Amino acid sequence: MAMAVEVEVEEQSENWRLQIGQYMGEISALSFLPHPSLSSLPFLLAGSGSQLLVYDLDLGKMITSFYVFQGIRVHGITCCCNDQIAVFGERRVKLFSLAMAAADLKLTLLQSLPKFGSWVLDVCFFKGQESSFLAVGCSDNSVYLWDISKSSVVLQLQSPEKSLLYSMRLWGDSLEALRIASGTIYNEIIVWKVVPDDSLANSLQHHDPNYRAVHVCKLVGHEGSIFRLSWSSNGSKLVSVSDDRSARVWEVCSGTEASDELRETVGLVLFGHSARVWDCCIFDSLIVTAGEDCTCRLWKLDGKQLQMIKEHLGRGIWRCLYDPKFSLLITAGFDSSIKVHQLHTSLSLEGHSEAKEINRTNIYTARTPSSSDHVGLMDSKSEYVRCLRFTCEDILYVATNHGYLYHAKLSENGDVRWTEIVQVSEKVPIVCMDLLSKPFKPGCDVEDWIAVGDGKGNMKVVRVIGDIGSPEVDITFSWSAGQERQLLGTHWCQPLGCGYIFTADPRGTLKLWRLQYPLKPSHNSVGGCNVSLIAELTSCFGIRIMCLDASFEDEVLVCGDIRGNLVLFPLLKSTLVGTSVASDTKIFALNYFKGAHGISTVMSIAVTRLSSNQIEICSTGGDGCICYMEYDRDGQHLEFIGMKHVKELSLIHSVCTDNNSVNGLSSAHYAAGFASVDFIIWNLKTETKVLQIPCGGWRRPHSYYVGDLPEIKNSFAYVKDEVIHIYRHWVLDACRKIYPQNLHIQFHGREMHSLCFISEEIPSGENATPSLFSRSSWIATGCEDGTVRLTRYSPGIENWSESKLLGEHVGGSAVRSLCSVSKIHVFSADMTNITDGREGRNSFEEDREFPFLLISVGAKRVLTSWLLRNRKLNKTEDSLAGKQHIATENDGLPEVSSSSSMTFQWLSTDMPPKYSSSNKFSKNNNKADVDTEEGNMQLKSYNRDKCEDDWRYLAVTAFLVKYAGSRLTVCFVVVACSDATLALRALVLPCRLWFDVALLVPLSSPVLALHHVVVPTHLLSKENIQDGSAYIVISGATDGSIAFWDLTGSVKAFMKRISVLDVEKLIDFQKRPRTGRGSQGGRWWKSLGSGMSKNRTDMESVTVRSGMVAVEKRSGNLSMGSSQVIHIASDKPTDDSSSEICEVCPAHVLENVHQSGVNCLHVSDVKGSQISDGGFLYHLLSGGDDQALHCLRFELTMSLAGQEAEISTPQIKNPVTQLGDAKNVVQSCQNRNSTYNIRFLSHDEVLSAHTSAVKGIWSDGSWVFSAGLDQRIRCWRFEEQGKLTEYDTLIISVPEPEALDARVCSRGYYYQIAVAGRGMQIAEFSASCNRN
Repeated sequence: MAMAVEVEVEEQSENWRLQIGQYMGEISALSFLPHPSLSSLPFLLAGSGSQLLVYDLDLGKMITSFYVFQGIRVHGITCCCNDQIAVFGERRVKLFSLAMAAADLKLTLLQSLPKFGSWVLDVCFFKGQESSFLAVGCSDNSVYLWDISKSSVVLQLQSPEKSLLYSMRLWGDSLEALRIASGTIYNEIIVWKVVPDDSLANSLQHHDPNYRAVHVCKLVGHEGSIFRLSWSSNGSKLVSVSDDRSARVWEVCSGTEASDELRETVGLVLFGHSARVWDCCIFDSLIVTAGEDCTCRLWKLDGKQLQMIKEHLGRGIWRCLYDPKFSLLITAGFDSSIKVHQLHTSLSLEGHSEAKEINRTNIYTARTPSSSDHVGLMDSKSEYVRCLRFTCEDILYVATNHGYLYHAKLSENGDVRWTEIVQVSEKVPIVCMDLLSKPFKPGCDVEDWIAVGDGKGNMKVVRVIGDIGSPEVDITFSWSAGQERQLLGTHWCQPLGCGYIFTADPRGTLKLWRLQYPLKPSHNSVGGCNVSLIAELTSCFGIRIMCLDASFEDEVLVCGDIRGNLVLFPLLKSTLVGTSVASDTKIFALNYFKGAHGISTVMSIAVTRLSSNQIEICSTGGDGCICYMEYDRDGQHLEFIGMKHVKELSLIHSVCTDNNSVNGLSSAHYAAGFASVDFIIWNLKTETKVLQIPCGGWRRPHSYYVGDLPEIKNSFAYVKDEVIHIYRHWVLDACRKIYPQNLHIQFHGREMHSLCFISEEIPSGENATPSLFSRSSWIATGCEDGTVRLTRYSPGIENWSESKLLGEHVGGSAVRSLCSVSKIHVFSADMTNITDGREGRNSFEEDREFPFLLISVGAKRVLTSWLLRNRKLNKTEDSLAGKQHIATENDGLPEVSSSSSMTFQWLSTDMPPKYSSSNKFSKNNNKADVDTEEGNMQLKSYNRDKCEDDWRYLAVTAFLVKYAGSRLTVCFVVVACSDATLALRALVLPCRLWFDVALLVPLSSPVLALHHVVVPTHLLSKENIQDGSAYIVISGATDGSIAFWDLTGSVKAFMKRISVLDVEKLIDFQKRPRTGRGSQGGRWWKSLGSGMSKNRTDMESVTVRSGMVAVEKRSGNLSMGSSQVIHIASDKPTDDSSSEICEVCPAHVLENVHQSGVNCLHVSDVKGSQISDGGFLYHLLSGGDDQALHCLRFELTMSLAGQEAEISTPQIKNPVTQLGDAKNVVQSCQNRNSTYNIRFLSHDEVLSAHTSAVKGIWSDGSWVFSAGLDQRIRCWRFEEQGKLTEYDTLIISVPEPEALDARVCSRGYYYQIAVAGRGMQIAEFSASCNRN
């Protein structure tokens, strides 16, 4: 059937097209283009890869993009006043005209200059009397003058000092005024210019001898390579930045005389960057530098640093640009983001912003009325502020140590009007305060409920009403809530309203009080108010509760304590609305999560309802993390679903959403907290800093309030000494632009090593037509900095519409490989011993009956699994106003919205013990030799230094297996390590237990690529359940060999053993990722196994791995034979080299397939691949460092149905096949204990498929796509007998490609190909077929 299909294809007439998509990677050039309307902001031109991006700064978005080169990165852009643009990269320069045509911008190529002999470093436009010229500076320290009207070079000048350059900058608007600054490879700056020999020469002729180059001066002082130069507007000053982490400002002489003097004395040296400085610019009163430390720094001309902006990540900020007319600062870097800041009209000497017209920030300083009367230094009797709370942007409540509660109204003219509300008691300090406010609406009276607790254990509640400027006390009452010095906190709970309040003591006990107010309140009425204690909630940790939130409908209360733990209590409606007073009522925890924020304080908690039995919990803490959890009320199961570590904040007080958010807490856009001594509001969506105020740290009394747009609506107050400092930035103009802006989404800040498409449900049949929906896709990527991202690609002007940070590997260890797995291989078995365990099903079992997993591996042998969360949620957008002292301005009715979201939650992480190796040692730590049948292959293991275990995983592949009717799903993961080991591991779901299953030996060199094939042996007609499967893994190593491994016996034996496992009796201690300050992790793991003997195919040894602890209870022992190994937590380091697991030998080894390393592998089935005798045809494609592609066509034939297959790995060493240079190989290899036969049918080799190493390959059996370091995507097609024929080639913008993956939108007709390396890019391949 396969042959017939191939012949039929040959009879068709086809047209195909390989089209490039938008590149997302480093921004290498920036330039302003004046807007046709002079009153509008200029256009911004950015160079990214080979494309030119055009942004409208008024709209804050990209309006169009153009490809200006092929495979050449844009290094610089220079604009002329008549809409002419010069774009240069490497040795190429092109002239364009960018004009407004109707509503669109049109880019027209005017001229393409000839290729220069050296790299172009700068270009500059000149205006002559009759025509325009373009000066081109090259890296050989020469300048060419190009006549635009004649399209030719009219002058070429060489500097008097010949030298290779790292940088060059031209200044001047004419040839006579031209000055050239050249940064040489000797860390010197040579300044030279062009002068006429004859003063009467007024015109330029071809090779005019009347002009010559003159040396001006040489500037010496840098101790590293000079990366960038910038002239001041009048040409009198020159700024240079260097590899030595400094910027220098030079005074350049303006005389016409030449000078050979070495300028050793430097007027100004700017130190501050902690890494290399990449770019700079200078203006009349401002110097801007940007560096590898991801900071952009602003300096005065006297060398004083004014401001530091740090919002990029990765390898730093590569380009900075400043427009003095509109005070706009643009920064761009390796992370693909372009950020726009509007600087203040002036910058103070203290280094922070003053209140000027642009930022409209009001700064207040105030003292409490009592302390203002005190003169001199503070003493023990002085009054000072203990608590601050904002109720809106201009109203502040202040509590003091003398027991006073004040109301402060901020006026526009800078005054503060004080009103004394109440005095709790004479000279008793207020130790805690909380505020519950009715959202303010214009024209309505305020209603604030203030609860304060004093050092004597007394509580007082005050209700303040009236006009916003003249508050009145309506109700006040007090009661004794605890013993002296035992009342540490009081908490309102917004869902419960003002009728209930909590008090906290140091021992983790919460008291819930019901407040019943009089029908006719009177001032200071106590007797008419009934306060009753209705419950005492005791934490299982016995630690002080710091924050809480509740869900009234779900009857649950969530608390966070001072040591990072979360505790859930039942909060029954009957308890809240009951009339009986039960002061001795004790309520204990429903569930808890230990160490949600490590050992750091939980700062805030917010609860959102997901469904009738599920809630989502968002918590923030002193570890700089935002944690998300789900609680299933029916099963009382609390599950960690995700975490975001905001590295810019060391402590996060709370998070909030904007008005457009429809995804509730999961889409929190802003985080407010502290970094060292600064208060910061951080935009989580755009990764920009909204606000930064130096305040001395979070331990001082402080409060803040934000509106619907925190960028323009925020207030912050803090106390220093006796003075209250208040910053109020509140702009009511809704049309005002919001800064900072992010024009381009932020991506990885370093190189990517792997990527994979995440499939969505789209039509993919033979005749399916790709729609806009099918052209939208999600791509998972792993980066050198340890981060894993999920990025959305969609058609349109901006192809990359969204990028989500899923998380990062432990310690930021690099991610080397990714794979996704969704298909579950289900087969029948004897189910008598399989536990059902369906009671108490939680959200994992209900929503993830068929899990979609993402597996990422990398450095430090970190293996992380992620679980897909792709569902439509109907949520109520709960406002966070008033929670944890952060609020929003609007308080409309809750809106119910439906949105489709895709993301992955962290599932589990497997890390080896610190003092361990994936290689196995003999007792004497001598090398172990393993003989093969043909020749000898040695597996060498040496005793390593236990302090250095820097092995890393290089490749991974995975598949899912489960028994029919069982709730257990097993994800088998095959990982290749850099120490030349290959291991099979198993992740048992839903209990998240890791097991070591088998070690694949022998290996003489590390494996770089892995792929697997799962072949059903027999298919049953009912329910499509497989009677059995063959599990084959194919590996490609650094020595050019390709090996086949039969894991069928190991998989089936493990599934048989795991079927009797009672997962309900296994305790999972790994609840959250081991990242963040003070988080779980760093434990030592000790093996309880002793007297281990080497086990092979009998599968009598299975090792439980990673952070999971298997606890055996009396009624449910895990019996896996005498050689069982189970790891538990221990405080002492130990070497697990004694642990033995089963070994699997290769079924077949193909040597010398490639002359060097096999970088990539892919297996695809042949279209119509199932043959009559029950076998399957496959294509094995491989690419290597030898620039070659190999296609091996093989057939898998199953054993007879009546033949019983042994569940064990064969003990014999299997024949090794050496392909050599053979073009066609027909060889049958049968394993006597295997369930299948492999027959190699043909072998095709393309020796020079790429001009450099092949890094990625993919096929669906019809078309093949490959990518190499030559920055090419090549399209191939299978002909007869698996022969590859090249059909098309495309040049991409991704430097140093590392990985390729593709996605079928319509098999044979439409594909998306993604390539990742230093950036990511998608190409679209489409083919149309017309039958003859």
